[in-house]
Amino acid sequence: MKRIAIPISLMLVLFVCTHLAAQNSDFIMDERDGNLYLVAKFNDQWWMCQDLKYNAGPGSGCYENDETNCMLRGRLYNWASAKIACPEGYHLPSDDEWKAMESYIGMDNEELDKMYTRNSGTIGKFLKMGGGLSFDADYTGMINPKGNSSFEGINSYFWTSSEKEAGYAWLRIIAKNKDGIERQALDINHKYAVRCVKAADPE
Repeated sequence: MKRIAIPISLMLVLFVCTHLAAQNSDFIMDERDGNLYLVAKFNDQWWMCQDLKYNAGPGSGCYENDETNCMLRGRLYNWASAKIACPEGYHLPSDDEWKAMESYIGMDNEELDKMYTRNSGTIGKFLKMGGGLSFDADYTGMINPKGNSSFEGINSYFWTSSEKEAGYAWLRIIAKNKDGIERQALDINHKYAVRCVKAADPE
């Protein structure tokens, strides 16, 4: 009987589709402002599939100071605001909670703690807009401490709640032109996007 070789890329697609078939989704409403969010279950975590839009005051802002960007694509937060911005029942994910999702999707364990781009499992590819897992990271860019906006259409930046050292916290970067996902620690005064998470209820 002739053996048929299955390309690694096809195996990855099959792996992701298997996870997607078992993945649950739902909607939640933020009662503070009425915004509605799709949430998806990754193993034992529920993740928001859109960037948070809640106005957390001076610690948050809109890309290019345009409220339309906030309304359509979410707000950007400094680290202090990001840690308190999620709606009741949800919280800013820790570095370890990001690792748990990355591992579930297919990242190799030896890459989880590395900095910069980690390519195993092409996690970034599957978390991008249209990547098949509903996470749909949009390239909303960032606002630097001087108030200048940049990298819209190029990068997605997501805060974690975990501090690396004084003045620096861990985050994730998903780039339009890369299939991996970056793990970096950057200045807490920058403004980045927020995805909130909560633990799933026991079955």
